[in-house]
Amino acid sequence: MAVLTAATIKKILEGIIVPEMQVVEDRLASIEGKLRAVHSEIKRLDDRIDNGLASVKAEVARVDENLTFTNKRLDEALDIRERLAALEARVGH
Repeated sequence: MAVLTAATIKKILEGIIVPEMQVVEDRLASIEGKLRAVHSEIKRLDDRIDNGLASVKAEVARVDENLTFTNKRLDEALDIRERLAALEARVGH
């Protein structure tokens, strides 16, 4: 029966483990590259969402301004109507 020396065991382990470790390192590098790509895509989408939200906020502000203007005109129209009704009531008596 052959006796395995520490050097022989080391060579056997290096022959098995080192290639497997290289495979693992290569796969990790590939995964890291994919993660960077996903991170970049998330950043791009996040920027698009931020830009879209800014556009929506600007549009909401514009609509709010238009509604404020319209409400003011309606209040003025109601005031004129009330004054006209009061004048018609005076003239009619």
